[in-house]
Amino acid sequence: MRLRFKQIAAACVACTIFVAIGCGVSVGRAKSGFQAQTRESLSCSSSSGAGVVQTLRMPGRPGFLLLAKNTLWVAIASTHPSGRGALVRIDARSGRVQRIFRLPVNPYQLAFGFGSLWVTGETNNRAYQGRLLRINPTTGRVLRLIRGPQTLGSKIATTSDAVWVGGADIFPPGHSERAGVRFVYKIDPRRNAVVRRVQLPAQATVIALHGDGRSLWSVGWWGVVKLSAAGRVLFVQRIDGSGWSLALTPGAVWVPQPFFGSRPVRKQDRPARRLLRIATSGVRRISVMELQTQPGHVSSAAGVVWVTANGGLARIDAAEMPPRLTKVPVDFSPNYHEPFAGGLWVSDLRANRVHKIC
Repeated sequence: MRLRFKQIAAACVACTIFVAIGCGVSVGRAKSGFQAQTRESLSCSSSSGAGVVQTLRMPGRPGFLLLAKNTLWVAIASTHPSGRGALVRIDARSGRVQRIFRLPVNPYQLAFGFGSLWVTGETNNRAYQGRLLRINPTTGRVLRLIRGPQTLGSKIATTSDAVWVGGADIFPPGHSERAGVRFVYKIDPRRNAVVRRVQLPAQATVIALHGDGRSLWSVGWWGVVKLSAAGRVLFVQRIDGSGWSLALTPGAVWVPQPFFGSRPVRKQDRPARRLLRIATSGVRRISVMELQTQPGHVSSAAGVVWVTANGGLARIDAAEMPPRLTKVPVDFSPNYHEPFAGGLWVSDLRANRVHKIC
């Protein structure tokens, strides 16, 4: 795979969707009739990432994925904007679809922690807008509706002691500096309430969040930020443009960059085609991998980084310097993915399927 590598000394793109939540209602308990289409062994015997070993047909278009212990959760989009979507619960070891829970919102992002699923999404129902959904993962029942002091957004992550949500991308006319995406909100899962609001440094915004112990990582327009549990800034790295998502490996954070520039952006006319490896320890450096196309999602597990790039999927040995992309041969359009030791699950951008790669 052709790419260009360089190092420089260190000195999103997506529209944030309003969160929608329901409270105290059942979201469904339909049993699944969807069958796995198995091509190879269900387990990954090595971390070669050679190709697809299993394909699962979904009841709708899959989006974000979440792997929690031995369970894979799949967000299923509504057939129309702001409609009711669903969650699919899958035994990640066998690939068996266990349950399908219908939601009162069109789900966007998922997180797991403190015995619950946490879901953000979109809806036209004003009773659910700007709120966070806490769900019982066994029954699918919506346990709590959590409000914030301002409208909550769609980006979410759990740390060891809290749930964090980014603010919504709304602001008074002419005052983009007051946009909600410049803030993150800390939720105490014991109180089911927002207990802290933190403004990101400089002009940074939230496009993706990632929990790391008690700390929180954020990436978006302007750069990468790490916050302590108290909201103190622990790490900052500026980016000339936007980061789409992020993944952590020892001593580094990986960020796909699809655009140059800064907010507010009225026209996305400065595309970037880069994957950044930002050193988080030792000498601060940014390793830039030039790609053929704008990158998408990035994830990591067991020393392997996975990225949607160059019109497909690629993997990187995180310990190898300089970093080098290895193409993963797939015959579908990869979207979001959730990694595990030896492989990953991937949602299909253009079909109602998720795939397991080993």
